[in-house]
Amino acid sequence: MEENLGQYIGRLMARDHYKQSALARELGISRQMLSNIMLDQKEVSLPLSLKIESLFSLPEGTILKIQNDCKIRQYKESVREGLCEKLKQAHAFWSYDEVTMGNLPDEMLIEKVFVHLDMDDIAKLFELFPKKFIQKVWRENMAIQGEYLFDLNVMIALYFFHIRKPEAYLHRQESLNLKKQTSYA
Repeated sequence: MEENLGQYIGRLMARDHYKQSALARELGISRQMLSNIMLDQKEVSLPLSLKIESLFSLPEGTILKIQNDCKIRQYKESVREGLCEKLKQAHAFWSYDEVTMGNLPDEMLIEKVFVHLDMDDIAKLFELFPKKFIQKVWRENMAIQGEYLFDLNVMIALYFFHIRKPEAYLHRQESLNLKKQTSYA
């Protein structure tokens, strides 16, 4: 797991032998404010981030990048958690023992969301993963399933991947998959 901003500042403080009260004084903020920043309860402003970077001789933008990366990670975790919860409510994992956000492979999450959830939820996949990865999973796991998911795959091909002539595309994918399977045999 990547460290958050508070952990990073704590590591810098340990490296340079700063106590929290001394660092707060040096930065011109209260010890309580520094404590809140280190507990990720308060965001660092641009001027304060520049002071921290100057004090610890960090490249410009380091503090805000760490803060934003952490926010992105937290957001993506909450989106993934929400999708997993909706999939559980839709009984998408009826044949699996215990599915959690931590043990659910990305490929399975993508496939289950396409099959069991609505358009708004499918759109959230594009906040979690690159479009090319989602399309690869769809093409390799779903587009090859023939009649079983044909109507759904036509809709996905048109709406999410802007594929012209989706029916022909799906038939081609199915044929390619069959050739690949027979070449392994």
